[in-house]
Amino acid sequence: MQGLASLLVPKQDEAPLPGAELAYPEWLAVSASLTAPMAAHHERAWEWFDGLKLGVKPRALIECWPRGHGKSSTVELGIVRSCVRRSRKFWLYCSRTQEAADRHVQSIAEIFESLGIERAVNRYGYSKGWSASMLRTNTGFSVLAFGLDAGARGVKLGALRPDGIVLDDIDELGDSAARVEKKEQTITQGVIPAGSIDAAIVFVQNRIHANSIMSKTLSGDLRMLANREDPAVIIAVEGLRTEERGGRDIIVEGVPTWSGKDLEICQQEIDDMTLQSFLRECQQEVGAGGLLFGKFREAIHECTPFAIPRHWKIWASHDYGTNAPACSHVFCSDEAGDIYVLGEHYQAGQESSQQCQSFLDLCARLGVAAPVDKANPDGVWDCSRVELVAFDYASTFPPENPEQRLGEYPVEVWWRRGVPAVRAVKDRKAGWSNGGEWIAARRDGNPRMWIVRGAAPRLVKFLSGAMSAVSDPDELDAGYRDDHAGDSWRYGLMVRPYKSPPAPEAVAQNAAVAPRWMQKRGKRKL
Repeated sequence: MQGLASLLVPKQDEAPLPGAELAYPEWLAVSASLTAPMAAHHERAWEWFDGLKLGVKPRALIECWPRGHGKSSTVELGIVRSCVRRSRKFWLYCSRTQEAADRHVQSIAEIFESLGIERAVNRYGYSKGWSASMLRTNTGFSVLAFGLDAGARGVKLGALRPDGIVLDDIDELGDSAARVEKKEQTITQGVIPAGSIDAAIVFVQNRIHANSIMSKTLSGDLRMLANREDPAVIIAVEGLRTEERGGRDIIVEGVPTWSGKDLEICQQEIDDMTLQSFLRECQQEVGAGGLLFGKFREAIHECTPFAIPRHWKIWASHDYGTNAPACSHVFCSDEAGDIYVLGEHYQAGQESSQQCQSFLDLCARLGVAAPVDKANPDGVWDCSRVELVAFDYASTFPPENPEQRLGEYPVEVWWRRGVPAVRAVKDRKAGWSNGGEWIAARRDGNPRMWIVRGAAPRLVKFLSGAMSAVSDPDELDAGYRDDHAGDSWRYGLMVRPYKSPPAPEAVAQNAAVAPRWMQKRGKRKL
């Protein structure tokens, strides 16, 4: 039986097809029906496609466009254009499912047919490659559809390697963290390595949700396509403002970024799909659905560093881990009951004694703990300013019955050093709900919880990207692996913090050191 590679080997004739001599605007005018003049992001994509050259690897193209801006149509026409100009020989079109990839390939087939580009046939007149999943023209140009749902075995194309790869329709709203991780592995370990050394790679899609492949690629959390053109996140309407009128969300202000999707069309979509869906699909506001802590904003919840007043209450939390990362946080509360996250330690590969020392070092940097004997920093510490440490008690605390205790448990190392560790509240769902309460704004628009700027980067990353479970929006997605900072944080909040007592000194004197943020974005008002 003839192998797939032998079916796809292109001919040696590299002469461009009719139309290749035209600039892409003129070619599009005779090859496609354009509904409106192109916007800047359309032109950027077309200039990239028209800049392709055989044997030359370009920087990856990442285009995050809103729904309705012609993402897939642009890429499909760009592939046809590379066939006409002979700037590429073989494209792999990758989507989340084989069915979705097949639809895109069939759209390309329709463009081929409208331009009179014929399919390849053998000497007997039978097609050599023209199906729902594969196209091969009589010029030796090929397109193959590939679904990530069939990606466990990787992309096996024999000796032939695609010199063009498209990632389109990769993410969907219902993706769990585990599914996203599986897609990452398939793309980075199966799809991209299948390309030739000069492979041109295109990733075009809207963000879908905060933990999507597109979102993680844009943020750099997923370090693929690092050699790329500067990606731009395009929204449908700049300066969008809506008002609720008579049960409808009405656009009252905004400028569309493309004339092909004007405010009238956007209003129709809001009426049809709801404002929340429009914000996610067209404004790239992925926090409008899918995020566990959608109200968290780093710029709003951060505050400037400050000296901790002596009378403020201080406590801490610790999520235990040895091979997995361990995480500690230090908190304080002011007279109004607002909470401040003062510092964080996050590290994997530490034993309990090393975790304890790292925690003590953090407290020392914050000025809330010190060795009893400065000549013996490995001995007992004075942790009297830290009221308690909410400690992860999974296999770390000794049994309550003394007769059942064997050996030394991890938390006992901490007790010997003077750390007031107590059992944390382990109820995850209650902890996330409680965290949401602290993140939510008061009536004056300010949050009740602040994070000192730069003090807890892992916590900020967790709160910014943690996804809800698909089956339970109030629970963290079970496949979310990097939850250690989140666990420590909820332990600290579940201690039920309370207000610090009034300052023993005069209020005017304390006002000089006690920060009171009364405005958003961490601005200080004394």
